[in-house]
Amino acid sequence: MLHALELENFKAFGERTRIPFAPITLIFGENSAGKSSILHALYLLKQTLESRNIGAPLLPHPYNSIVDLGNFKEMLFDHDLKRTLSICVETTMNRSYETSQLPYRENTITVEFRFKFSAVDAEILLDEIGIYSRQSSECIAKFQPLNTTEKPEEFWARMGFSPHGLHDIPLPSKSSAIECVWLTKEPKYWESEFEWCKENKQEIYNQFEHQKSHLEEQLLQSETDEENGSCKQESPNKASQELNAWNRKEIDSLSVALEFITSGFDLETYISKRYQEEMNTVLGLEGPLPIRSISLKSNSFIEKSRSVLYARPDDIKVFYIAELVIEAGKALEQTLGYLFPIRPFRSLPQRYYIPTGATPWHVGYWGHLLPDLLSSQPGLVKQTNEWLKQLDIDYTLEVKSVGADPGDPFAVRLIDTRRKEPVNVALPDVGFGISQLLPFIVQSLVSEEQIISIEQPEVHVHPRLQADLGNLLAEAIKEPRQNRFIIETHSEHLILRLQRLVYKGEIKPEDVSVIYVSRGPEGAKAERLRLDDEGDFIDEWPNGFFLERLRELR
Repeated sequence: MLHALELENFKAFGERTRIPFAPITLIFGENSAGKSSILHALYLLKQTLESRNIGAPLLPHPYNSIVDLGNFKEMLFDHDLKRTLSICVETTMNRSYETSQLPYRENTITVEFRFKFSAVDAEILLDEIGIYSRQSSECIAKFQPLNTTEKPEEFWARMGFSPHGLHDIPLPSKSSAIECVWLTKEPKYWESEFEWCKENKQEIYNQFEHQKSHLEEQLLQSETDEENGSCKQESPNKASQELNAWNRKEIDSLSVALEFITSGFDLETYISKRYQEEMNTVLGLEGPLPIRSISLKSNSFIEKSRSVLYARPDDIKVFYIAELVIEAGKALEQTLGYLFPIRPFRSLPQRYYIPTGATPWHVGYWGHLLPDLLSSQPGLVKQTNEWLKQLDIDYTLEVKSVGADPGDPFAVRLIDTRRKEPVNVALPDVGFGISQLLPFIVQSLVSEEQIISIEQPEVHVHPRLQADLGNLLAEAIKEPRQNRFIIETHSEHLILRLQRLVYKGEIKPEDVSVIYVSRGPEGAKAERLRLDDEGDFIDEWPNGFFLERLRELR
């Protein structure tokens, strides 16, 4: 579920602005105030993540894109390449097996992407990824592109890998990996694992001591074998030397762990130790999205403790920042996957259509799949006709093939029900508004748990029908569909109908988020105008509520 969006230095928005969403979000404002920037930010992230382009952190104009935003300079506020662009999305945290093992209790999580332009490389760079809770007020972690001067074998050893052949594995590039540069020390994230370690410290000590003794015996035997080989003038085995070096490192690590476990550590000391381990986290990227951990968690104190005691996952909530960030990325990707944009101008209707053989589940971003969708789902045609009647649109849809063969062309026709004898007409022969509105109506009916976005659905539609669309929205956000809507609009009639539905108790005030976007010297700003239980505005409408009508009446 999409809860909020925050923008900074993106198109019309300069200073950071928060846009809260609801099941029905209406975005109002004057022309060129910055309303479209809100939708464009979501489309930009969606088309970037869906491209699965590993090397590109941001795709403003990919092939067959949802939206073409030009180059990076054109996306920046004031076209100032010195600025850093920020898009911050608050979404519902998935309740999966993976998240159940983490000490994160919030229902939502916020992911921030920051991008900048490199004049040296002449390309867009990912500058930082931030993870936040509590409506982005509490930072949990920050990651930046990997920047290391280590040799490959040094880096991979630090990540927890065995030494064999590490020098042959190249370092991850800056565009393919990020490293933790800031991490919270808030006790609530570390308390569970701390308490578990305190309760089991004697058993952990015994197991660590046993492991250390075993490794020391192995090392002594190996060194003895090397000495015997040296006496026989045999060359030392390189693999054996690397293994010995690894065993020495493990022995040193266990010695440090044993000293810590017997130190009578408190929560603050424990956090300090684990903090240093988690700050070592490196994640692999796909585009701007963290998808895997490069650093091994088995190298951490808590994971070694769990493994020696064979602790069950539900015994302890461990703060692995890698897993939290990856799960946050999954939640964001899932939410953007639910987003279904309908473009401002839908495809022009045709007299006949050639069957594509596809059975789409949506109308297409441009409404171009509407004919195939209706042709493949007769039940959907019936639902659409029922709503055309409720919306007082005096037409009935009919999908009719012009031949007997499944591959023959077919037509989407309208039957004029106002006449004594119904008249069958082609879709291109009726007003432009019907063909532009149909994709929105049909998508609202066929979707379930989707976020449907559209710019100005009221274009070419008369006032009464604009108001009646409010009834469709109110119905579509309820079970079984449970859709959500983000609508850029200028329609006074639509908001008046929604206010009326709130007054009648058919929807709740919190079901509607009215966002007013205004433009000033420092760029655009967005403010939410709340409704009360009577459907009246709690917050004053900027510059008055649709004062144009009053001016014309004077």
